[in-house]
Amino acid sequence: MKEESLKLSIVVPTYNEAENIGVLLERIRNTMEKAGLGDDYEVIIVDDNSPDGTAEEALKHAKRLGIEDRVKVIVRYNERGLARAVVEGFKNAEGRYIIVMDADLQHPPEKLPEMLRELESGGDIVIGTRYKHGGRDEGLTVLRKIVSLGATAIAKLLLPQTRMISDPMTGFFGLKRSVVSNKLNVLDPLGYKILLEILVKGDYDRKRIREVPIVFSPRYAGKSKLTAGEGLNYLKHVIRLNNYRILKFALVGTTGVVVNEAVLWVTHYQIGLPLYISGLLSIESSILNNFTLNNVFTFRNEKTLVPLHKRLARYHLAAGLGVTINYITLLSLSYLLGIEPLIANLIGIVAGFLANYSLSEHYVWRRA
Repeated sequence: MKEESLKLSIVVPTYNEAENIGVLLERIRNTMEKAGLGDDYEVIIVDDNSPDGTAEEALKHAKRLGIEDRVKVIVRYNERGLARAVVEGFKNAEGRYIIVMDADLQHPPEKLPEMLRELESGGDIVIGTRYKHGGRDEGLTVLRKIVSLGATAIAKLLLPQTRMISDPMTGFFGLKRSVVSNKLNVLDPLGYKILLEILVKGDYDRKRIREVPIVFSPRYAGKSKLTAGEGLNYLKHVIRLNNYRILKFALVGTTGVVVNEAVLWVTHYQIGLPLYISGLLSIESSILNNFTLNNVFTFRNEKTLVPLHKRLARYHLAAGLGVTINYITLLSLSYLLGIEPLIANLIGIVAGFLANYSLSEHYVWRRA
């Protein structure tokens, strides 16, 4: 990162935002001057060589508005992607604090002073939220809102660092320079959700995360960049940030099925124990197998607060809840909705697995 010389750096990643960039710069200028910060900020526009001339428009409007000395335009010719553009902005930032926002005016520039105040008053990270303290989402269709809520649920399931945050999917957030200054070499985002990367890898105190309500507005002009490919990149990114624990957990669960069947075969068919006894032994054996493998494989690198004996007890609860959800789902879908039992059971297995994994991630192996 460049040497600190300003109070605030505003990083704006762009691609084909020529129609929006002038209005955005004008609203930023007006907001910062009204807040008495007209001489203590910079706007870093990181453009992925937009064919619509976004970079040229930015420079033209900066001169028109008299803030050409406040606006940096960086054009990337060989790379593309919103999240990586933000990292490039971090590298060129000179501010003690950095705020990231989109160029399409869905993020209100008028919230910049409030977010800056939260950082100056002790916040390590400040998040513009649509879902708390009066924030609203007016900029997405019903389908997009469902997709956004689903993506939020996935993040909270797989990434414990997002659990207490109301809107981890936001692209409007700020941070102290120190949160990322020593992490630029390890930030490796995929897709467009750079905040998740920072929450997992940044240097900050979770108790110093602040939230500021925003009204997420409809896009001012142009088209959304969100595609099915970006959705796939998001899933890959979250699973990678999860350190592939959910895949490891599923693999361990597969070995548990093998152990369960093997113990049942030995104890019931070879030794001749009653089924009600051999069944319990096979279930307990699979639970112990799964706990042991998850402890030494899935969650091996996690610094947990929970002692081993408590982890084992908690894992029994998690496994029991998973089995219960599986069973209830099977009966409910079969008897109440008339769904084929094999299909209902498959749905139940998935639901039980997710419940088991969620408890294991957030409760059994709870982090320091």
